[in-house]
Amino acid sequence: MKRLARLRHRIVGSFLDLPLMSIDRLLRLPSYLMLQLVKEARRLTTGDLRGSHLAVLACVADIGPVAQKTISDRLRIDASDLVSLLDHLENRGFVGRTRDETDRRRYSVEVTSHGRRALVKRLDVAEQREAELLAPLTDRERDDLTALLLKAYLHREDLRVD
Repeated sequence: MKRLARLRHRIVGSFLDLPLMSIDRLLRLPSYLMLQLVKEARRLTTGDLRGSHLAVLACVADIGPVAQKTISDRLRIDASDLVSLLDHLENRGFVGRTRDETDRRRYSVEVTSHGRRALVKRLDVAEQREAELLAPLTDRERDDLTALLLKAYLHREDLRVD
């Protein structure tokens, strides 16, 4: 507990030695700390693809050709938001969309060879950025953090009502 208090003090500084009950409470909220890390991760991100683009591209690369609805369901992305993401990916030449042969109302999405190369490159960069962001943690601590975040994420998914 003392270690956590020292860390909090180092993060927020002395602020003229005023009582910082509100900031202290914020720093005890994992969601607040995660948000700060997300902001830092976004700052470290280069290029025109964000996490949601990478998630869609990875999904299509893993299971494509695939219907847009399947992507939307699998990633829990609203259909209209997915269209915007796919438009961006298609304009970059990372995916192609064609009418589904069995149901002409649907589109089938497939990753291009350019998209597959871009995905590998961007995942490599993301892993490097992640290593920079989590450099103070040991390998064991990173594994523990990942396991705990995944556990919380899966619990959230179980609670979601469609």
